[in-house]
Amino acid sequence: MINVNISSSKYILLTGAGFTHNFGAPLADELWAIIFNHKKVQASENVRSILLGNPDFEAVYHLIMGGKYSEEDKMAIETAVYDGYLDIDTIIRAFSLDVGAPYPIHISKVQKMINAFSGTHNEPGFIFTLNQDLFFERKYYNGERPILPGINSDPKWFSSIFNEKELDQNQIHGLPSAEEINKNSDSFLSNGKLFLLKLHGSCNWTSSVRQHQMVIGRAKDAQIKEEPLLSWYFDIFKAVLFQSNSKLLSIGYGFGDEHINAVLAEGVLKHGLRIFIVSPSKPSNLRANLIGEKNGKAIWSGLGGYFTYNFEEMFPADQSNSIGWLKLQTQFFDRRIR
Repeated sequence: MINVNISSSKYILLTGAGFTHNFGAPLADELWAIIFNHKKVQASENVRSILLGNPDFEAVYHLIMGGKYSEEDKMAIETAVYDGYLDIDTIIRAFSLDVGAPYPIHISKVQKMINAFSGTHNEPGFIFTLNQDLFFERKYYNGERPILPGINSDPKWFSSIFNEKELDQNQIHGLPSAEEINKNSDSFLSNGKLFLLKLHGSCNWTSSVRQHQMVIGRAKDAQIKEEPLLSWYFDIFKAVLFQSNSKLLSIGYGFGDEHINAVLAEGVLKHGLRIFIVSPSKPSNLRANLIGEKNGKAIWSGLGGYFTYNFEEMFPADQSNSIGWLKLQTQFFDRRIR
């Protein structure tokens, strides 16, 4: 474990699958169907049968990859899941505001919101995402360029140029070893105003032993501990959230990951963290789901604001300042965003 000492901006962003769902990316149920339809899954009776009996593709992935199944079965589910994320990448690249576009969201307003999390060199901003997609690399290209600590960021990332290209082998990046992180952790977090940390890996990363590095399935905390970069990222996540009286904006996270919830709860109970949520779902639905779960009551007690909007409502294509965006600016950021 690396000792993490950070002084950061009090405004923190956390995104989950619902964030990119605003742009057409599938949620878990829809991704299950994409994986089930994959030709390698259909050619593997074991994998096909297990998926038929369980609509949670992450649980199936964990079962097969960690169980006594053939290498062919493991290759089938691993390939299907990876190709599913490539489908998500295709959807993200295809997003536009052309006439008749299915998701009329004004992307420049979304970019302004993301840029608002930028800090200073002394107190940088942090964005944490649980998504393995390339939304930020593809669609955030107006604002402070984020740094991915420990990742050799391609110059094309965070530009409209990268949005035009399909993912290829030149865009697959290996992760640093534990020795490299121990040696360079301070420099990885220096000279930046905005840091992007992908807590569950990325579809274009390979681990320190050169396997696809995405945290999928059950026992995610154990998977994180096995990969030096992700373990360090998680330590940073805790250090940032455990600063006094920070404000976290959660967009698209369903509060279903125990290891994430434990950090949120500790932040609320011990460090004055306040959690603000953007979600089209009713607050009563979230409360009902949280109250009976471990750490749920603590998370709910830390609620600082709830904005019941999707991105089409908050960032309409006509560039108007919606009431949801205005409220978010004044109630979360404590200022108007220019």
